[in-house]
Amino acid sequence: MMVCMSSSDTYHHGDLRNALLDAVGAIIDEKGVGAVSLREAARRAGVSHSAPGHHFGDKLGLLTAFAERGFELFGSGMQTALDEAGQGRPGFDAIGIEYLRFALEHRAYFEVMFRAELHDSTDPELHETSHGAFGVLMRAVDDMDLSAYENPDPLHLAIGAWATVHGLATLWLDGAISQFTDEDLFTVALNVFALQASSEE
Repeated sequence: MMVCMSSSDTYHHGDLRNALLDAVGAIIDEKGVGAVSLREAARRAGVSHSAPGHHFGDKLGLLTAFAERGFELFGSGMQTALDEAGQGRPGFDAIGIEYLRFALEHRAYFEVMFRAELHDSTDPELHETSHGAFGVLMRAVDDMDLSAYENPDPLHLAIGAWATVHGLATLWLDGAISQFTDEDLFTVALNVFALQASSEE
């Protein structure tokens, strides 16, 4: 006699959630974020088509959870880079490199995390994880010697650094500077940071 296994029989609660989020990443990597749907995520995870709705509600909820997991990984990577490099300029540079590395190695997350139309920015867990990641950058800026800057505003400097590395990552991922290797991008970022610092001295 054939026994039909439900998704709850196959996965524990957390395992099913993770399996569905893994499926979202695979869909984006292969076909782009526009191809993401609850039904396709369920098919890839090998569960009933109703399973994603029970966990995430709708496509927006699914992508919100995916962005949240991305920010957790993102923030953890930047914190590790900062801890290993130390305070001051070395830590600041290390975070910039880690930002680029994350974008290149985790393109699916990167494509969702910073596009407000793809997720629910009012979600409290997403708010916590995204602000936690930005907080790592703010701590790195706060630990720098800003005496060379005229009326330095740490928030402005953090946003400027963010725009630099995000712009480089986006240009590379969109193919505009695809001739560059990842090491080229790291070098460009460090040179821009150095130029910005020297212009204030």
